[in-house]
Amino acid sequence: MTHRTQNAQPVGVIYTGGTFGMVQSARGYTPSTDLPARAEAELQSGSPNGSPRIAWIPFADGQPITSSDATPRLWFDLAQTIAAHADQCAGFVIIHGTDTLAFTGAALSFLLAGLGKPVIVTGASAPLGEPDSDAAANLHHALQVAAGGRSAEVTIAFGRFLLRANRTTKRHENADDLFTSPGLEPLATLGDPIEYHGVEAPPGPYERPTLPLAGWRDTRVAMLPAYPGLGGELVRAACGTGIGALLLEAYPSGVAPGGDADFVAAVAEAVAAGIVVGAVSQSRHGWIRMGKYAISTPLAEAGMIGGEDMTREAALAKLHFLLSSRPDPAARARDFARDLAGELTPLDTA
Repeated sequence: MTHRTQNAQPVGVIYTGGTFGMVQSARGYTPSTDLPARAEAELQSGSPNGSPRIAWIPFADGQPITSSDATPRLWFDLAQTIAAHADQCAGFVIIHGTDTLAFTGAALSFLLAGLGKPVIVTGASAPLGEPDSDAAANLHHALQVAAGGRSAEVTIAFGRFLLRANRTTKRHENADDLFTSPGLEPLATLGDPIEYHGVEAPPGPYERPTLPLAGWRDTRVAMLPAYPGLGGELVRAACGTGIGALLLEAYPSGVAPGGDADFVAAVAEAVAAGIVVGAVSQSRHGWIRMGKYAISTPLAEAGMIGGEDMTREAALAKLHFLLSSRPDPAARARDFARDLAGELTPLDTA
């Protein structure tokens, strides 16, 4: 099914940096500051059917970054920038580096739930203007989705597919499918025309804070992978740094060292101190179902919360969101296990 809508409002485009707009320098690739002019020239020459009208939106201090320097502050600043321009734009496209693109997309899905307008995050495997670069095509498709109004949620347009942002993770198999959505089929196949698929919309916003009032706070989340030898002393060390939440990447089968009494005790101490302790699987297709294996029961009793089939990107971003918007640790723990923006598959539908 195809969908084309003419909208008098422009698409707001925010350039954060990343490979998409980089140029060569004496020290290697570096973000450029003249991307708007170069991008519009590429679109005019490479889009025979035309592109939607663009409004470039200034962001932060105007200095593009590599995505390895992205922080949770970037997510909240982006959300507030988009909210401030929501009445003037048909939708939004964010140009972002690929390494942390899925984290940013997931965070925006929580921060902008209920916005009612498309927000598309995109990037590139090779800089705009270089031979075989995917930058212009990715931007063209993102703009078409944003202007069309068909998908009023936060998505990622990259390569062949449009993916729900909080279901997406990066992989490295090939540049055409740099991102994958293991828990949800693509929302659309990108091309000319775009073919949308029959995927259900995410649930409505649940207690979403008013963005101008719930701006960035110094939220701190630690993430630890499960591995042979992980012990309670590392959990305590992480919790001693002032974090508000701890995310454990459990083994692919969804278990962690629940037979280690000191590890379980450390988790219980963290929860008692008001720290949310969540868990996701190290496997892209894994699930966390506390109690499925008896070894996980002591951790569940200690207060560890299973993240079902959430990606680590969605889980980390969700914890930052909950720390910023839920003052009560019990509410944070409750909502980590709930589907707020389509980021997990509820048990009764899995």
